[in-house]
Parts: sequence; structure tokens; C-alpha cells
Amino acid sequence: MELLLCFALFVAAMALSLSCGVTMILPLIVGLIAFGTLALRRGFALRAILGMVGHGMWSSRMVVVIMLLIGCLTSLWRQSGTIAYFTYYGVRLIPPQAFILAAFVLSALMSYALGTSFGVAATIGVILMTIARASGVSTVIAGGAILSGVYFGDRGSPAASSASLVANETGTDASQNFKRMMPSALLPLGLCVLIYAALSLWNRPGAVDSTLLARFEGEFALSLWCLLPTVLLLALAFAGMKIKYVMAIDVLVSLILTLVLQNTSLMDALRMMLLGYVPRDPELTAILSGGGVKSMLEIVCILLLSSGCSGIFEGTQMLSSVEGALRRLCGRIGRFPAMVFTSIATACVFCNQTIGIIMCRQCMGGNYPDTEQGRIDLMLDIENSVVTISGLVPWCIACSVPLGMLGCDVRSLPFACFLYLIPLCWHFQLRRRARN
Repeated sequence: MELLLCFALFVAAMALSLSCGVTMILPLIVGLIAFGTLALRRGFALRAILGMVGHGMWSSRMVVVIMLLIGCLTSLWRQSGTIAYFTYYGVRLIPPQAFILAAFVLSALMSYALGTSFGVAATIGVILMTIARASGVSTVIAGGAILSGVYFGDRGSPAASSASLVANETGTDASQNFKRMMPSALLPLGLCVLIYAALSLWNRPGAVDSTLLARFEGEFALSLWCLLPTVLLLALAFAGMKIKYVMAIDVLVSLILTLVLQNTSLMDALRMMLLGYVPRDPELTAILSGGGVKSMLEIVCILLLSSGCSGIFEGTQMLSSVEGALRRLCGRIGRFPAMVFTSIATACVFCNQTIGIIMCRQCMGGNYPDTEQGRIDLMLDIENSVVTISGLVPWCIACSVPLGMLGCDVRSLPFACFLYLIPLCWHFQLRRRARN
């Protein structure tokens, strides 16, 4: 009963935070205090509880480093012209008769290169939605296609913070996970291409208006060199180099490109790398501004506080009853359906993809053998469930923030096909594998 009261207090604080638009750090602090108090009531010493919190946070140290490097990259890729290059030439090549399909493909390619759903939604997603409105395309369908695309990279890109977190939580090698995830994405990706191709033929725009793109030419020196950071990141990641080294090398190369190609001073580049990029052209401010270490600080705090709660759960075995119930559920319906159930529950209650990943590993990890293959299976099941399912829960920030950036609402969710095709296709692939 006390555990339920702690969760009720945490959920109430989370709901209040969402309704008031306050940072999620505050309800996580409330949760950490509540669960720590419950551990005290159950006989654990304060020093032991603080040790559990510290152990949980320390276990996430590598993810914190990677997230801060990602913050540097999100600014430097703006400064160096990488994002502008993708946007400028990607949108110019969109055939009007295939706008919905092109919006999905372009969002997917850019999110795979950048590894951020929010960043892509806030940049090329905004531009695509502007073009859709000006051209008479259904913004409901276009919003769903873009949401699908931005989560393609958020799930499986070498630069994705969620992928690094899943690798850290499951004890797997992040540089190998990208290759392991690709086969499970091929069928959903192919189905999405067919669906969006059909929707494109049914919903054709009048003409693609690319007036806004002319401003990119005045802001950046656009050349093939702008693609170097992306190509280098993907090449090093698939070559098997550890992600922290891949990120560090890419930060250095992107900084050099910014200095040489865009003629930016070192002090300005470093300042924007920390605080975020702001373009000189005010018309591009709403589209291109952002990134930097500063943009990742809240996410890092959320991760550390969530990891601290996870440390208490592990050290006190506080969730043993929940884990037992899920173990019985696995016996009845199978591991992956139980993981999907857990994903929906955690996304609905905690409203956050990061917390959902940690809670799914915490509650479901005991159902997977502690072997290399068992850890890989756990990684794949988490990647194919909570990472995308979080984007389908309207009040979860993984869904509400991108939709808000795109100017869409929940009507776009049925058209975000990739988000629900991933768990559906993976479920049938697992069933087929079991039969064989």
C-alpha cells in the first residue's frame, strides 16, 4: 500500500508538472524523496539509501557523457551547415506528387543522421509543415508522416541518446546494436513507404513552395563538405568504434568545418556549442536555433534522477511484487507482449521515454537470461517497444513536444505508422521465429 501511495504521489506531481508546463525535474525529485522515505520506513539506513542513489547515477555516467557530446553536435551541425544542407537540397528535390512519402523519407534520413526526434521535428519538420500548409496538403497526414520519420532515427541512429541509454541499461555494445536493430526495421520501413506512397497519390499538393529555402544560401556556404560530419559519424559507428570516441571525433571535425567553411570565429563557435546556435538571419531563428550543451542539461538531470530512483528500486527490491506479476504475465502471453504492456503503462504513467526505458529494464530484465544473447534480446525488445510507443501517448513528452513543434494534434497519430508498425512487426517476427 505504501508503494502505491508513493507512485500515486509521483504521478500526481508529474500530472501537475505537465499541466503547468513545469520541468519534469521537480516531480522526479518528489519521487526520489518519496521512494527514499519508503526505503527508510522499511529499515534501510540513510547512508545505504544514498549509496543506492549514487550507484544508480554513476551507472549512467557514460550516457551522460554521450548526451553532452550530442549537445555539442546538435549546435555544431547547425553552425557548420550540415542541417541546412540536408534541408535545402532535400526539400528542393521533393516531387510534388510524392510529398507525403518524401516528407517521411527526408525526416527519416535526417533523424538517422542526427539521432534526435525533437531536433529534426524543430528544423526540417517545421519547414515541411510550412510547405504542406502553403501547398494544400493535409497537415494531419503530413504531421503523422514526419512523426514516423523522426522516430526512425531516434530509435536506431548512432547519434541517438535513447539508443545509448538502452545499450547502457542492457549491458550491450552500442556500436553493434545499430546493426542488430536494422533487420527489425526493414519490414516496418517498407510498409511505411507503401502507405505513404499511396497517401501521396491521394493527397497531392498544388506546388512545393520553397521560398524560405533561399535564405539558407545567404546564411551558409553550402557545399558537399557539409555532409562530412554525417558521413564520418555513420562510418565510424558502423566500423565498430566506441560511440564516445565517434562523438568526440565528430565534434572536432564539425568544429573545424564551422571555422573554415562558415568563417566563424573560435570564440563564437565555442560559445554557441555550449549555449546553442542562433542564426544571423532572424527569419531562420525559429527554425534553426537551438542545440548546445545547455539544451541537454535538463535531459541529463532527468536521466540522473531516474537512475537514482532505479538505484533505490534495485537496492531495496521495492518492485519485486511488480516484477513477479510481470513474470507471470510473460508465462501467459509471452515476453514481448508483456514488454509492450509495460511500455504502455510506463509511458502513460511517467510521460517520459527516458524513464520508460529505465523502468522497462528494471521491471522486465529478470525475464531474460543473463547471457550475451539474453541481453541482446532485452535490448531489441526495449527498442521495439517503449522507444516508439512513447511517441503514441498524447500526454507523453515524446509525443506532445514533436506534435507541438509541428503544429499538429492527436489526429496525426493514426498516420504515424512507423511507431506502431515496429512493435507489431516485431511481435509477428518473434512468433514466426518461435514456430520455426
